[in-house]
Amino acid sequence: MKSFSIEDVKLFMNELLVQEKFDSFYLFDARVKTAVDYYVNGKIHYEFYEGETDEAMIPDTEYVMWKDMKQTIFDFMKGTRLPLRFKIVLMFNRDNITRLVEMNHLPMDSSDVGALFMNIIYEDGALSVTTGTSMKVFTMDKSLEHIWDETVEKYYI
Repeated sequence: MKSFSIEDVKLFMNELLVQEKFDSFYLFDARVKTAVDYYVNGKIHYEFYEGETDEAMIPDTEYVMWKDMKQTIFDFMKGTRLPLRFKIVLMFNRDNITRLVEMNHLPMDSSDVGALFMNIIYEDGALSVTTGTSMKVFTMDKSLEHIWDETVEKYYI
């Protein structure tokens, strides 16, 4: 786990909410505090799609894609005043986790990785990103955690 302070808040927020840089991530959850609190849980409720005859309409992931929710989250933040606080938790998608494990020749199976997180937090006028790694199995090996930290710093910060 590593924490990064974001110096150019405007640029980062543009990349997050307007551009496509983070579109391949899943949304785990988001909380935005303005005059009221907004909370979005990114886990998909498949019972909502019961009876759907068009298979293409049914998501094939456990969590909603960030690209499909970023406008909603952006709408929560818009206004003449900045939000008091927000926290957006993004998860690296399954295909990218597999690629990351394979490209770095890690001594594990990608199915052992629960999730790779980016916690984006705005509070007291400061923006930061904290990485997180969740494993489905116990391991003392921290190589994936270090590679994830480096990947976030290199490509997303």
